[in-house]
Amino acid sequence: MDTELLKTFLEVSRTRHFGRAAEALYLTQSAVSFRIRQLENQLGVNLFTRHRNNIRLTAAGEKLLPYAETLMNTWQAARKEVSQTSQHNEFSIGASASLWECMLNSWLGQLYQAHTTMQFEARIAQRQSLVKQLHERQLDLLITTEAPKMDEFSSLLLGHFTLALYCASPSSLKADLNYLRLEWGPDFQQHETELLAADDVPMLTTSSAVLAKQQLSALEGCSWLPVSWARTQEGIHTVSDSSTLSRPLYAIWLQNSDKQTQIREILKTSIFA
Repeated sequence: MDTELLKTFLEVSRTRHFGRAAEALYLTQSAVSFRIRQLENQLGVNLFTRHRNNIRLTAAGEKLLPYAETLMNTWQAARKEVSQTSQHNEFSIGASASLWECMLNSWLGQLYQAHTTMQFEARIAQRQSLVKQLHERQLDLLITTEAPKMDEFSSLLLGHFTLALYCASPSSLKADLNYLRLEWGPDFQQHETELLAADDVPMLTTSSAVLAKQQLSALEGCSWLPVSWARTQEGIHTVSDSSTLSRPLYAIWLQNSDKQTQIREILKTSIFA
């Protein structure tokens, strides 16, 4: 469907005059008549009854009118969206809530300072969903704690960060606390077994470090939090008889991504700076 045909149909239906429609569209009257005939031929119906100085919509034209308006509005919205994308260097980055809260929020601020012409989208979701979006080209870059398992992905080890077990009360022991699971990926579950009995379950499971931290006191719990972030928080303490854990951080993207140049430039800004 040629949108210009619909645009001409709407203008003729508004003015009820081929001449005035031609003036509004900066066309000749014969061009307007030709477009209307094209549209009628495509639909197989007459859209207007033509009498001297009396142009009216047929029943078919009346039915087409709301659809034509909707299609043109949708087309204009699509053109605007695509135009904005071309005018701005849009780049989408996906990560879990906890990574955004504890590490990537400040990094995003550095990216805006280093890349003043870029427009970023910070997307929050579970890793499995983000991997799917990356595969379907709905996401440009994934930051995660697990290496990719698919050959079509490229990856870069960005570094490591340290997790420690935190609670709300000083000098607390693991055995006296409820475990609040902050999700750090499936391969992290092996580190959680020492905090849970065989048939036990965490009192809380969340992907948000902020939420987990806020519930430490109310639930008399403990949770693995990044040490660098926890040091900036008030009212939390390391569990006395716990150790620290090191976690890797990867950047993952499609090998054939059309944003290879932007990815390389963005990854020059260190998350661990």
